[in-house]
Amino acid sequence: MLSLLTTVSQEEKMTTVVDYLREQGKEKGIEQGIEKGRQEDIEKLLSKGVLSPEVIASTLEVDLAWVEEISRQLRGHK
Repeated sequence: MLSLLTTVSQEEKMTTVVDYLREQGKEKGIEQGIEKGRQEDIEKLLSKGVLSPEVIASTLEVDLAWVEEISRQLRGHK
């Protein structure tokens, strides 16, 4: 009986670990989706040529270095 309880307990812990990892994966996917959307927003704003990288970074509340890197990448593809 004790070994059965131990096995059940181990299975419950395993399910908890699997659920935790699954949730972590979902959260990471959401974060990546948000970042991709932000990058697309930055690319659109930069391509308009109206706002400076500083204004874009400030408005979108992102790191200026990231906006500048995207700007360099866009210039490299033109």
